[in-house]
Amino acid sequence: MKKALLAFFSFCTLFFTGCNSIGDKDTLVARVNGEPIFKEDYAFMMRVGNIVPNTEAMRKASGSLFSRKALYTVALQKNPEFKDQLAAHSAAMENYLLTFIYQRLYAMDRLMYSDDELAFFYDKHRDQFPDSLSYMNLRDKIADAKYIESNMDSLKAYAYQHRNLADSSSEVKITDEIKERFVSDYRQRIVREMGPALMKKYNIQEVAIEMPTVENYYAKHKDLYMTPYSYVVYHVESSDSAALAKRFNGKKVDLKKFMKIASKYSENKETKKAKGFVGKVAYGHALPYGIGFVQRMFFELDSLTDGSVSSIIRSESTNRFHVFYRVSAVPMEPKPLDRVRRAIEHELATTANYELDSSYVLVTKNGEPAIREKDVLATYEDNPSMLRSRRAHDQIVKALALQLAFASEAREVGLDRSWEYRALRRQSDVDYVISLYRKKVLTNIAVPEDSLKALYARMGNPAHPNMEYEESRPELSDWFVIPENLMKRTYYYAEDDFLPETYEQAKKRVFESAYLVFRSGRWDKEVVSSWGTAKVDLFADNITLLPQESSPELAMRAADSLYTQAKSVEKAYLAWNGIRERYVEIDSVAKKATFELAHVYSDKEEFDKAQREYRAFYRTWPDSPDAEKAMFSRGFILNENLHKDDEALQVFEEFKKRYPKSELNESVDWLVQNIKSNGKLADDLMKKIEAEE
Repeated sequence: MKKALLAFFSFCTLFFTGCNSIGDKDTLVARVNGEPIFKEDYAFMMRVGNIVPNTEAMRKASGSLFSRKALYTVALQKNPEFKDQLAAHSAAMENYLLTFIYQRLYAMDRLMYSDDELAFFYDKHRDQFPDSLSYMNLRDKIADAKYIESNMDSLKAYAYQHRNLADSSSEVKITDEIKERFVSDYRQRIVREMGPALMKKYNIQEVAIEMPTVENYYAKHKDLYMTPYSYVVYHVESSDSAALAKRFNGKKVDLKKFMKIASKYSENKETKKAKGFVGKVAYGHALPYGIGFVQRMFFELDSLTDGSVSSIIRSESTNRFHVFYRVSAVPMEPKPLDRVRRAIEHELATTANYELDSSYVLVTKNGEPAIREKDVLATYEDNPSMLRSRRAHDQIVKALALQLAFASEAREVGLDRSWEYRALRRQSDVDYVISLYRKKVLTNIAVPEDSLKALYARMGNPAHPNMEYEESRPELSDWFVIPENLMKRTYYYAEDDFLPETYEQAKKRVFESAYLVFRSGRWDKEVVSSWGTAKVDLFADNITLLPQESSPELAMRAADSLYTQAKSVEKAYLAWNGIRERYVEIDSVAKKATFELAHVYSDKEEFDKAQREYRAFYRTWPDSPDAEKAMFSRGFILNENLHKDDEALQVFEEFKKRYPKSELNESVDWLVQNIKSNGKLADDLMKKIEAEE
């Protein structure tokens, strides 16, 4: 029931009746909070989703249409600032939407015929198409048939070209397979040839990006061409760490004395001649003279001062031991331009990112600016996970140029005035506003700023330890407001994963799992409540709506009905799980839902989940009248279904201590005795029953 209390419809006569198989799709069929829903919205939904009327898929899609429209209106009402953002987004999306309409629904779907042309052909050739499907479900097949009828000579030539050469018959056979391949080849040709042709038709050209000179790029990015951080060092090498310890441990050694030790005792023949002098060594690089890679040396040198001696360090590559003397640190500095010129030239020609002003013109149409750098930046903003690179930039520019070409052609043939474009724009607006609203709901800050800062100073981000304060504010806020029942239930459901830590000790780890569930439920509550409180006006007699969920009590009655009357265990699970998530702040509701979910898991024979839910229930709500039932049920499942007798005995022992006067104690005693007898009591009982029968 999580998203099931939505709109369900009957579409026997709603679509496309009469000689004109399209009908008036701008007919208003409903309003949700004053926002219109048109017949064309259904037609578009059917075509894009290939949804057949009078099916479960259609009912679900229709319900989604109504509920999302309700959510859209609520989002705009609560957040008036979204209107300006929507206007800007809608303008930026125009070329993209027109491109979709042209490519998918005009060129590929309709093969560039008008709806009127296809409708006329459909009415004239009804006998060729199944009566059970609507025009919208058949439109691409109708376009195929019309294209074939209009190009019979080409089809015959195609059939001859693709004839079976092993067939000695002179007759050219036009089979259904040949027809399908003929139209398929045409569609592929449209995809392959149309983009470049439209770019040429509308004189749309990408502007070559002028890269900076090597000198200018170097001046701006010297930090990319720095020498590595280095140290000037001496060393003493030995295969015997004890010998080195004897000479250095606890002794104060200056450079003069270090050089003396190196020249006398070092086992590195090359540096021994130079009294241990190694020279300048770059951070993270292997050392010369056969010393090899000594990673720990760099860590120690970082903490030492000039004139200091390291501890005894083993080389990872030679397994020999060293003591190093730090003479001085050599800071990083820019490499000379002449040294890096070739590398910069290569980067500018291949991989260096563009650094353009937002007004920089990237694409022209008839010589006039059409696409600028700001349009690429907007694409990045809409796709925050996209890596900003030169390759990505080039791909975005090409895509925007192609969209401009297709959108120009779409306007030329009037698709910007089509019912499909109107429906797509409405859908796009709804999707965008809902995405804004969802982000705002999920990252809602419900706690004063000083409290957030104090919490961050004390413990950092409770879910992401390395995250800075500004990014951490939503998680910090959730820490303060997340219900205790959700935190405890999360811990006790997966207690084995958190032990030996207690609930209090594991709280941060528990939060890492629980806060995402909390946010999901918070969003689900917005979705359901917006539909539950929506004002719906219907203008078609054959549209019916299921009851809207206006309260948790109504939701629980419906869920209980699914479980006890309809006997739909899977639907009951979805219903109770949704109720628990979205009404988690109401402790009594969360408690009831958890108890019911434990029963549902047991009925589904998901016994491990059932015993976990029972445990979570009686640990989270130990004072509930149902706690003893939950504990008994868990012990029974551990014994009977999971065959974990040791755990079952522990549960039953705890039960006896906690509920000494329970009516279930007699059953508990029998189960304990049966476990301790290795099942002999149960076997004897079964034999007795069989004998009596």
